[in-house]
Amino acid sequence: MRDEGRGKKASIVPAREASGRPSSIVLVLVSLLLLSSCGYGFTSVGGIVPEDTKTIAIPAFMNGTAEPLVDVEVTKAVVREFLTDGRLKVVSAETADLVLKGKVTKFDMTPSAYTADNYVRSYTISIGVDVSVEDVRTHKIIWQEKGLGSIFVASYPVVPVDPTAATTQVNITATKIAKEAALASASRDVASTIRSRLLEGF
Repeated sequence: MRDEGRGKKASIVPAREASGRPSSIVLVLVSLLLLSSCGYGFTSVGGIVPEDTKTIAIPAFMNGTAEPLVDVEVTKAVVREFLTDGRLKVVSAETADLVLKGKVTKFDMTPSAYTADNYVRSYTISIGVDVSVEDVRTHKIIWQEKGLGSIFVASYPVVPVDPTAATTQVNITATKIAKEAALASASRDVASTIRSRLLEGF
């Protein structure tokens, strides 16, 4: 439960049983009271999703960047995130209660370290997406957000062919593999944020 700054936090001292230990019943009741006062409810999904929602469709994200296949990686990460979570079953759009649509709008690759000769030694990747979720049953958009991005830093090294050589010759294959791993990491980060915002509300 987030503290939005409206009033001070209350100090709650649980009642105790004859043995001197906190009463479990009282603790449960206190937890229920605190959650209800914050607007939370006990549902199978939670967040902003209607309680009777069981399924979700996740069509392929669109790619609004110049980076090829970034949309494929993000789509795979989002689908995998909801499959792993398991609270909503991922199905086709024809049978889904909700449809999550997205577009990759940003792919930034920024140098993050340099060699002594001023060659780029590593890059940092960040991804931004626009997402919306429609309740198919009511034809209403229940959530949308623009510019939702990766939170954690995903970086990869520029791998030299020979680290001991005087000149910097890039190992293209190894660097490509490292970049793909960083892209997958940034995509998982975005997917986790999408799942959290939709199902937990934050």
